[in-house]
Amino acid sequence: MKIGVLTSGGDSPGMNAAIRSAVRTAIDNNIQVIGFIKGLKGILDDQFIELNDRSVSGIIEKGGTFLQSSREPRFLQKEYRQIAYQKLNELGIEWLIIIGGNGSFNAAYKILTESNIKVVGITGTIDNDIYGTEYTLGYDTALNTATEAIDKIRDTAYSFGRIFIVEVMGRDYGLLPLDIAFATGSELVLVPEFKISTKTIAQKIHEYKQKGKKHVIIVLSEGYASAYELEKELNPILKSYNPEYELKIAVLGHIQRGGSPTAYDRIFGTLSGQKAVELILENKNGYFVGLKHNQIQPVEIELAVKNKKKIEHKLITVLEELAV
Repeated sequence: MKIGVLTSGGDSPGMNAAIRSAVRTAIDNNIQVIGFIKGLKGILDDQFIELNDRSVSGIIEKGGTFLQSSREPRFLQKEYRQIAYQKLNELGIEWLIIIGGNGSFNAAYKILTESNIKVVGITGTIDNDIYGTEYTLGYDTALNTATEAIDKIRDTAYSFGRIFIVEVMGRDYGLLPLDIAFATGSELVLVPEFKISTKTIAQKIHEYKQKGKKHVIIVLSEGYASAYELEKELNPILKSYNPEYELKIAVLGHIQRGGSPTAYDRIFGTLSGQKAVELILENKNGYFVGLKHNQIQPVEIELAVKNKKKIEHKLITVLEELAV
């Protein structure tokens, strides 16, 4: 049997652990493994390498993905997908292990429904926004990276009594910003699911200051607004309350995607890679490796593609109550 493995879309810490585990488990079961460079782009552009035990040596502790990744717009067009399927068939690829987030799973679902190529997925996104699983690979590392950064921001915010807007990743799902806010004891979190007026934000900040807060930290999801745009709207309102209020912004950006994965992400990546090959051996086509009740379990890719994760507003209320 010959299988392919690729990482697609935004990278996340722990992807290398998953690749390493999948490759070594496959080889142990006499399966040939082809690694596609830069994800789906590698299929279309004939960029691939054969992987062996030594190919994946010394990568478990590294962030990013040694196979590299990309967002491949050509794959949105059916004519290019058909070319990709033909190339996979010519290579003798029977199964693809696709590691990525929602966009990658959408591509996986197209492959499932349009071709004879079988697919298994491994979650790889710091957003933890894939439906059907409690956890996605890279989330713990991103959460800890952002927490460490905001801890440092809080030090300087306290020194000057400043108000800080810290923009974090998370796309259009608010769990990562919310957990970052909880982990850092932040006063406010702004997520795309529950938008409030800029005036309300200013009122909440002013109330904290009136209660004796020396400084205020606001965790802002990138899917809510740009920190720069929010600062322009918010600053004049804050100054109307008190001209001495000083508002600063910090955008954490791609620092959250990089860095050595935490022990948890290394372990989860390793177990996910092993489970992906196990699903192939069991002929479980169209599943991804998920986590339910803290147990590694197969979940249908279709379920993830056709549903959306949600967060509860009461968690935001709890955060604000604790920040008093």
